[in-house]
Amino acid sequence: MKLNHINLYSHDTEADRVMFEQYFGLRTLVVRGIKMAIMQDNDGLVLIVNHFDNKLEDFDYPRQFDILHIGFIQKSREDVDALYERLSADGWEMQAPRNAHGAWSFYFKAKGGYFIEVTTLTPVRPEEAYQGTP
Repeated sequence: MKLNHINLYSHDTEADRVMFEQYFGLRTLVVRGIKMAIMQDNDGLVLIVNHFDNKLEDFDYPRQFDILHIGFIQKSREDVDALYERLSADGWEMQAPRNAHGAWSFYFKAKGGYFIEVTTLTPVRPEEAYQGTP
């Protein structure tokens, strides 16, 4: 089984579309005004950002969307630092990269209201590895 798409609610679909292209190499497949952008990465994953307020009316989900985040794994600490420098130079506000959960990472808030994590691979400690049903 392969994860093939992610759909995120966004307060600003166009700003997010541009950010994903500029910093993460996604390419835009479809834009539907300010309501939706559909993008894809080189491995075939489709990322959709949408601003469908009408779908929230009967949907029981926390109104605090800031808890949502997606992550982009980088090959090295230097790659994390380089992307941090690019984003910082372009005016994005964020905390400096730091050690977090065993990885080198930073978070920043997308214009759409959710967070993006840029990180090295998080090591799994042997005692944390899933061993089947407890």
